[in-house]
Amino acid sequence: MTAAGTLWSSYDDIARRVTLRFEAAIDLDAGWQLAFTSLQQLTPIDSDAVELVEQLASYHLVTASEPASLAAGASWAIGECEVSHQARHANDGPASSYVVTADGSTIAVDVVPMTGPPALATARPSVHDLQLGDTPDDRPALLPYPSHVAITDGSRTSTTTARLAAFDDGADVAWRAIEALTTRRGRPVLTDDGIATVSARLDARLGASAYRILVDGTSVEVTAGDIDGFRYAFVTLAQWLPSGLPAAARVVDRPRYAWRGVHLDVARQWFEPDVVERLIDDAAWRKLSRLHLHLTDDEAWRLPVPAHPALTEIGGRRGHGLPVPPLLGSGADPTGRGYTPDEIGRWVRRADELGVVLVPEIDLPGHLHAARVAMPQLRDPDDTSEATSVQYFVDNVLVPGAPATRRFITDVVDAVAELFPSSPWIHVGGDEVPDGAWSGSPIAREWARANGLSTTNEIEAAIHREVVEAIRERTGRAVGAWEEAARTRGAVPGDGYVVGWQSIDINRELAARGFDVVIAPGQAYYLDMAENSAWETPGMSWAGATSLADVCAFDPESGWSPAERAHIVGLQACLWTEYVHDEAALRDRLFPRLDAIAERSWTGSIVGGPSSVDRRSAAIR
Repeated sequence: MTAAGTLWSSYDDIARRVTLRFEAAIDLDAGWQLAFTSLQQLTPIDSDAVELVEQLASYHLVTASEPASLAAGASWAIGECEVSHQARHANDGPASSYVVTADGSTIAVDVVPMTGPPALATARPSVHDLQLGDTPDDRPALLPYPSHVAITDGSRTSTTTARLAAFDDGADVAWRAIEALTTRRGRPVLTDDGIATVSARLDARLGASAYRILVDGTSVEVTAGDIDGFRYAFVTLAQWLPSGLPAAARVVDRPRYAWRGVHLDVARQWFEPDVVERLIDDAAWRKLSRLHLHLTDDEAWRLPVPAHPALTEIGGRRGHGLPVPPLLGSGADPTGRGYTPDEIGRWVRRADELGVVLVPEIDLPGHLHAARVAMPQLRDPDDTSEATSVQYFVDNVLVPGAPATRRFITDVVDAVAELFPSSPWIHVGGDEVPDGAWSGSPIAREWARANGLSTTNEIEAAIHREVVEAIRERTGRAVGAWEEAARTRGAVPGDGYVVGWQSIDINRELAARGFDVVIAPGQAYYLDMAENSAWETPGMSWAGATSLADVCAFDPESGWSPAERAHIVGLQACLWTEYVHDEAALRDRLFPRLDAIAERSWTGSIVGGPSSVDRRSAAIR
């Protein structure tokens, strides 16, 4: 279908204004409206000429104050708009658009990337990019690189496949899982008729996840401390085989951290279930041990809860005329849904086979706009708080004391526990509750008075404790949370772990207070950050630009005392998806930076520097 026209935008960094112009490609009768999404909230300044009909987070609907027709080829100048925050990249502007015609139908609009000031056009290299001094190396294309590799005879061989000839219990299960992984990746090097013969022996004295490999000609001996050790050994072999095993080599290896994680936000954008399956494969291929799935947020609720089907039926979809409007680059047509139990079951089986633990997240007590739209009984109808979140959702919180709240919590906890039976942890969010939340809610204030509470932080902490206790009592599992839950004391040491995301200093502070921490500071491990500062480079910018060299240079343990270091559970890369609209963009944001984090979390260091990581990352993809 022909687009209704084109939306143009430009950003003035001095005035902090965005100028919008719509050029029609078809005749539009009087009464038409223009809808668009933009992560920046854009508020037209000329309210006499432009009416802002609706604005919800990234969704905008505008029209001319004096309705008029617009002929094909003519333009409508929406003019200058106030911006909610400073832009640093073209993708900070409008991402999707459509026209609502006078008869209520919708027609897509082409969106031209926002132009910016010349000063932002060229990337400014980071100090770590400027200091690049590493040289290409001749290490095997293994990632993460093992702790110890000794190649005693590097003669080139034609040993490019292997078969399992003798094994202890568990090794064959691990072999079949990695064999299937290599087949799905299009490089089936572990085969029934492989050139090299592999014998696999269990020796628990090696310890958890540890392994040894001895290569002698076409004979390979693998010893592992447990089934995870077998998996990691076979991944190392599978990465090495395409280039040919050396004539003689010895590998001794074990991970630095038990928690080697990657996080994916599947709430803000819809990803087909097989995208998650492929990410499980990607994690296993890099010896990552955790996949944290952010399943619920303001923009969508993806987790099926049998007692409340509306959560996914209403809260999982967005589009024009739906209770949740288009957001973050989606258009007029309905998009997204909840994942089904069968789809989640496939993730669980795949992850269990590959030794990757899935960590499901239900984000509470904030980030609940989609859930509150789907279940109006979760709201306080008399709430006048108007507390606005950092993503511009109003009163997007769970209401303590509301009759539906307790049952909602227990039903959601029961559902997530049943869907993810093998996860020892349930992550409960706890982040970004807006200032002033509950201040105008009669239900919440009465509940707070009855419990001796007054401030937003105290209410937040108390309701968070209620969620944590429901998880502990109903499932017996440990709890993960974002750092804010610990700072408000909604989470306490012993609950499980907290993820520090705003800075490395916060991680260290939490460790000093006795919290077990998963280190994931935005300045190094948030892979939604743009890779450089150039205007056209996609990504977020609140934590700055993060190149591969920046990720490699970041040492998460630098300056920590031994007592603080004892509370480091591990490292985690996080990918939020406001700007990640498809799998191609997802993979572009992840690699090769995720591979540097995988290496750091396995070895505690970066082997060979950024150029080595980049080369080995390309080789194993």
